Amino acid sequence: MTQDQRRFFDWKYTQDFCNQELTTYEDKARLYSAEPAFRESLHALADAGKLDSAALGSLVRTTSIGIFRPDAIAHGKIPDALAYFALLGIRPVHCTTTQVTGHAVREVWRYQLKPASGERIRLLDLLFEASPSILVVFAADTELPVPCSALMADSKGEANPDDREGWELRSHLDSPNRIEVYMHIADEPADVVRDGGIVLGPDGFAAAMLADRSADLTAEVIGLGERIDKEYGEAARDCELSGGLLGSELARIGERSEGTLDRWHVLRSLGAACTMIAGPRENIISHSGTDAWWDRAGLLADRSVYLSSQ
Repeated sequence: MTQDQRRFFDWKYTQDFCNQELTTYEDKARLYSAEPAFRESLHALADAGKLDSAALGSLVRTTSIGIFRPDAIAHGKIPDALAYFALLGIRPVHCTTTQVTGHAVREVWRYQLKPASGERIRLLDLLFEASPSILVVFAADTELPVPCSALMADSKGEANPDDREGWELRSHLDSPNRIEVYMHIADEPADVVRDGGIVLGPDGFAAAMLADRSADLTAEVIGLGERIDKEYGEAARDCELSGGLLGSELARIGERSEGTLDRWHVLRSLGAACTMIAGPRENIISHSGTDAWWDRAGLLADRSVYLSSQ
């Protein structure tokens, strides 16, 4: 292995690479480059694909990763979501099932969950343990003005329904609260690497990114969701809380909290009723980093117009 192949184990090289190729947000480059798993994921992709840094940056910028969560599978939201992205010229080119563990939830959203309440964290656990999720690699049919991830992330809309304008994916899917949002999308290229590496592991991430992308796998993703729902659907509906934070919240709003409960009813009720923030509302990473990509393209002021008109 040459020194060049080892380059991403050097945190300073990785930080500089991220600032140049993968993010517009210096704090994100600084924090991510300090994570061994992030550097391993970059190394695995560069090594498996025999990619120099310019080619690696280009590959990640023209690709996005999305995760269809158990709520999207249970409520049949995958076809509508894929149709929405097709209107933006974006299609699925690779897919795989994955069980998103509680540890993975806390790692993927490590920098966003700093002010999260205990109830919010428990609701995420209740959601992701219901069934496997589907990780999808997306690519665009034509050249985009911004990275594929930034375009997809900004088209999904805000988690809070009150903050949406109506044209966004989450509005299109009738997402009712900030817990049931159906799909996770990496915000920008650096997040494609980080999220994919956490969920799939470095080698799994590299394999997914380097998979053949000539075909449109819309039918395959939809079929995968249907198979998961058929296998897990009835069992996924049942849950037991055994008291704790969520049981206490159900009792507070006058709902049954003991015995076998309907998971989706619990998520719907508590997603609307629970306090989601504990302490000062401060995130370590305070914004997605997408604004500057649009600004570079001269489209920041017209971003909503561009996305809603496609």
